[in-house]
Amino acid sequence: MNNSLNVVALSMLTDRSSDLRRLQDEKEINEILDVIFASSSSSSSEESDFEQDIEKNSFEITIADMSDEEFKRQFKIERKTAEKIISRFSQSKFLPNQINGGRNRIGDRKSVFMYVWYVISTVSYRELSGLFGVSASVAWCTVRSVTEFLISISHEFVNWPRGKAAIESMEKFQNIQNIPGVIGAIDVIYIPIRAPKLHKGDYLNHKNKYSIALQAVVDADKKFIDITCGEPGCLRGQGVLEKSNLDKRAKEHYDELFPNSSFVIGDSAYSSTNWLVPPFKNNELLSVSHKKFNEKHSQTRIVVENAFELLKTRFQRLSKFTEQTNLPVITNIVASTCVLHNICLSMNDFWEPTEVNCSKENDESDEDCEEEQEEFEEQENELKNSINRRDQLFKYLKKEKII
Repeated sequence: MNNSLNVVALSMLTDRSSDLRRLQDEKEINEILDVIFASSSSSSSEESDFEQDIEKNSFEITIADMSDEEFKRQFKIERKTAEKIISRFSQSKFLPNQINGGRNRIGDRKSVFMYVWYVISTVSYRELSGLFGVSASVAWCTVRSVTEFLISISHEFVNWPRGKAAIESMEKFQNIQNIPGVIGAIDVIYIPIRAPKLHKGDYLNHKNKYSIALQAVVDADKKFIDITCGEPGCLRGQGVLEKSNLDKRAKEHYDELFPNSSFVIGDSAYSSTNWLVPPFKNNELLSVSHKKFNEKHSQTRIVVENAFELLKTRFQRLSKFTEQTNLPVITNIVASTCVLHNICLSMNDFWEPTEVNCSKENDESDEDCEEEQEEFEEQENELKNSINRRDQLFKYLKKEKII
């Protein structure tokens, strides 16, 4: 049973020996390159002084001459984190022996730096190729190669807590607002994309923007312990959950995923079940105790919002996919940033942006969530014969005078 990474429409092309052979067909690369060159120099005026310096100097010399502090400021990850990824990538089958036509390969270091620069910024592939002295097609293939490598090792870094780790996770959550039994917090954000060629309407989210959904469960340390990526943006929180492998596993392997009747907390877009606890619907009928429950619930659940905030500010690519409509490739890139986020946390490589620049288009208002909860009330009533974990939790917190 796969209990770590659940990526919808995952395109894992691991048996091909060169970057260009990873392309599905000649038509695909032509379409990609058409967009790359069409984007031209429209954003050239937005290039930073640092990017201009790279164009004037040798890439290897520029990177080597950076202090550790400058490296972290420019690449948004520490040098030690980059070196770890480079070491693993160099030993993987995703580093090709050569590029097309027998030309010298792009080395492991340059490949990783190209990928990182792409996901932490919004540069086009044409701009990326100029910065690193390669063709646009090689830049695209290199980013894809490192992306697939990170997906291939995701099981090492994105995994559901078990045993001692599960107990520690619950203890950390309880330390936030004294709510016992929380093993994770769940939420969904929407990644903006270009209008896909097929089924465009399915990808319009509630803000009327084309997008794909990224669902994640995080622990108290803001680490992703389960992700689902690639569902069309028309689906809201509960809809994405019902399509995900997590929902199926929660029903089939409840005791394994939720020891000691532990549970996940989510916002009011979700239905209350025996393993997922949303807040109570916010209306005039709520008692003081119910309002206190919701307040503590919100203050505990905020870790997932913080995790998404860190993800989006470190990896600004998630705010702009304008060069391709290949949904499996976009899905993989988004998922790979979640893996890299966890790798950074495992290396104590934290990102504390001075400015938060997260688009509110991804966020659902309380009113939106309340409307969606009404849609699921009928389904929730069907669960009345099962254990309603929220009611149990509310009674316990009130008995212990926590609320």
